[in-house]
Amino acid sequence: MSESATATIELSLSGVPVRAEITVPTGPTRPLCMIPIFHALADTIVDVALKSVEQQGLQVSCREGCGACCRQLVPIAPVEAVHLRELINELPEPRRSTIRARFAAARPALQQAGLLEKLRNPEGFSDDELRPMGLEYFRQGIPCPFLEREACSIYADRPVACREYLVTSPAEHCAAPTPETVHCVRLAAKVSTAVARMGRPVPKGRFIRWVPLILAEERAGTHQEEPSRPGPELLQELFDRLLDQGREPKAPI
Repeated sequence: MSESATATIELSLSGVPVRAEITVPTGPTRPLCMIPIFHALADTIVDVALKSVEQQGLQVSCREGCGACCRQLVPIAPVEAVHLRELINELPEPRRSTIRARFAAARPALQQAGLLEKLRNPEGFSDDELRPMGLEYFRQGIPCPFLEREACSIYADRPVACREYLVTSPAEHCAAPTPETVHCVRLAAKVSTAVARMGRPVPKGRFIRWVPLILAEERAGTHQEEPSRPGPELLQELFDRLLDQGREPKAPI
């Protein structure tokens, strides 16, 4: 059995104090094995933001059964794509084949819309092109393959970006989102951005190393897993990437 260590960490993210208890393996650790830590830390940062929302007299309008955001272009890290593929592999039949068929069915629709090749090479377009790309994707109305009756069927294992997307504006506005009508909960830092930037230097202000969730199964098959490193080293890099977000202009991922 691999050894682990538990510590209470305190971070100041964009001036917001965040406190969490984290257990991390001490020995060589696959980045994939850090997924539960990514989820837990993202949930903690979201909880801090929600307390601020409540203090302002607002409330989150996201509810089970409202799946508009599940038709958005969701960016995930390569390691999350591998995680989703493993989840799919563990599903019983016929559900496993159903989910795979949904991923496969999305590709012709994206091809017809002229989006498939662009999404296969997200590093090939600029920051300014990301929002128009996301809006064009949303207009296709392609539901997340894991969406069932307008609810997430892998809620406990949903990607970090999904955990971080919450709104306080009326839910009906999410069907045709604009900056004026949809008000997102602001987070002190985004774990999704930090995870996507782990593993290599990243130019400031550049979204990089992300995979469209809709192509997760396809991209997971070509992803070259990074070497194992001590768990504390991976955790420290995650913290560094989070702290970096308070030192640079806000950029999309």
